[in-house]
Amino acid sequence: MTTGYSTLAPVPTGTARGTDVHLRPPRLRPGSIRALLAVAVATAVLALALQAPRTAPSAPASTAVPTGAVAKVEPGIDLSGPRPTSVIVQAVAGRVAEARRALAAVGATVVADLPLVNGYQTSLTGPQVATLAASPAVRSVSSNRRIHLEDYTYDETTTASNFARTTEATDAWATGNLGSGVGVAVLDTGVSSMRDFDGRVVLGPDLSGEGTSVDTYGHGTVMAGIVGGSGADSATRTGGAFTGVAPKATLVSVKVAGRNGVVDVSTMLQGMHWVSAYKDQFNIRVMNLSWGTPSRQDPSLDPLNYAVQRLWQRGIVVVVAVGNSGPQAGTVTKPGDDPLVLTVGAVDDKQNADPADDSVPSWSSHGPTATGLTKPDILAPGRLITATRSFGSSVEANYPKALVSPSYIRGSGTSEATAVMSGVVALLLGDHPELSPDQVKSVLTRSGSPLPNYPANTQGSGRVRYSAARSLAATSPGPVSWQVPTATGLGSIEASRGGANVQTDCGADGTTDVIRGEIDVRCEAWDPRQWTGSAWTGSAWTGSAWTGSAWTGSAWTGSAWTTAVWDGSRWTGGEWSGSAWTGSAWTGSAWTGSAWTGSAWTGSAWTGSAWTGSAWTTAAYEDAFTSYGYGDEGFLTAFWGARPKAGQRVAGERAEDQAVVRIAGVRWI
Repeated sequence: MTTGYSTLAPVPTGTARGTDVHLRPPRLRPGSIRALLAVAVATAVLALALQAPRTAPSAPASTAVPTGAVAKVEPGIDLSGPRPTSVIVQAVAGRVAEARRALAAVGATVVADLPLVNGYQTSLTGPQVATLAASPAVRSVSSNRRIHLEDYTYDETTTASNFARTTEATDAWATGNLGSGVGVAVLDTGVSSMRDFDGRVVLGPDLSGEGTSVDTYGHGTVMAGIVGGSGADSATRTGGAFTGVAPKATLVSVKVAGRNGVVDVSTMLQGMHWVSAYKDQFNIRVMNLSWGTPSRQDPSLDPLNYAVQRLWQRGIVVVVAVGNSGPQAGTVTKPGDDPLVLTVGAVDDKQNADPADDSVPSWSSHGPTATGLTKPDILAPGRLITATRSFGSSVEANYPKALVSPSYIRGSGTSEATAVMSGVVALLLGDHPELSPDQVKSVLTRSGSPLPNYPANTQGSGRVRYSAARSLAATSPGPVSWQVPTATGLGSIEASRGGANVQTDCGADGTTDVIRGEIDVRCEAWDPRQWTGSAWTGSAWTGSAWTGSAWTGSAWTGSAWTTAVWDGSRWTGGEWSGSAWTGSAWTGSAWTGSAWTGSAWTGSAWTGSAWTGSAWTTAAYEDAFTSYGYGDEGFLTAFWGARPKAGQRVAGERAEDQAVVRIAGVRWI
């Protein structure tokens, strides 16, 4: 379900400030590929201005600053400092001229206009900052940092990411293919702005109810780093940088869960709808879904299966985790049980390049599916994967031993394996953009390298091999379409949850309500016939209230995001489902009124005790996962950090010899 805040102790949630504007492609040299991670001053300026303001420390007693003004100022700016410092002032959309007049009123001179972010570069003293921030036309005041140039080589010798070598991603790098321009949607807990993502993050909608694009839980940022982290924050590290698989891919964040990492099926469906609608605008060719439910509803009926199949038909390769419930058979999670999608299990590559000692970790789920389908389809490295982390997140706070300096974290699971595979798919499409999803799946599975002594329902076609798949794509890609969509989406949304129910206050009356039965995230009746229909295209999301500078500045402006609000035919019309999305269940006041955007969504009902109190720490939810020994709930990270050796016990991890403790009547992933 879309989530509020958990009962974890408050942790300052900050981000390493990177840039979110597109850079010129790197120059390529013979031998090794020089990807110039050159971050000029103006680029850093834009990045800082694009960030939503964070709560700053209180100003000294000698400087009287309104609370609202303090919240607009970046932490670290001394509001009593007498010396001028270079800052970026971002105006509220539509009030740029007014902000400039406010600058003049405090005696400041504009050094540079920054129209991309509705802002200005100037120099201000601390008291000038305090006075300026009080203007209602000013959105934020941020430091104008100067970032030094770094020259980084993408090849086998300079990456510390063993998974980049064992998947043969480094072979793609050697030809100049870094995944540039390929959009990978990360449907997860958000993607925080880290230096490893500079210039390549599209901040999509926040469907979590938190009102921020920051990854407060900490899972999505890790996945994004595995897919496409550049390694910028570790470029000078002895032993190599922690790079992702496709370090120049475009990362499209769709945030569906907040600090407690919990998400309802209906919210995931909303996120997939958005991905479909903006496929063309951001060239989304891949969707990473490191998540699943324990549902065993027939894929031909299930709404989740219907959604992933619709994305597949739209030309998006949907990469899904198989689950972390191994080694038992029949533990594939949904929608990894779908016959069309690319379902990924984990392989332990032992952090070396020798495939002879590779194995399938005990926690990687095994097929067959409930309908007898062989899954997973393929394996990717998923054990001891180091990637970017989100500062101040729940995962960071709960797993301090998993942290790797300066901005990384180590984790294992089919979540990680899925993100590795999404990066490989991005590279494959970088080389062969003409491939259909069916062809991508075909060349990857036909070129896989089976591990000895493992059945198909444990490993599918075996380890992924990028170079072999690339060769097949060039010579024998297979039919454009060889799989037949089967899902109608007319099944039960409650069955799709698989018993993983969450709670909120539906009526804003102080009473905790369980989201159970045929209702959606807004406590509204769910009618599958109202959201199934024809094609899911962009017109379904145009004219939405998710627009403007509140998201990523000009990235959301233009014809795709103009006019009106989320209500009416703009949401229900178009080709996503035509009239199938109309009616009271999704439109009018039920969609845009208090049930979705009023206090029931962003007020006490979501962030009060009914949401963040004991209702989220009962045995039916938190204890089930804690006893199981996994670091995540629906998001499929098996554990964080280095798994202890036999006989050792570390909180939050499970050694290979530890028995899995299951709670009667609860089947989690």
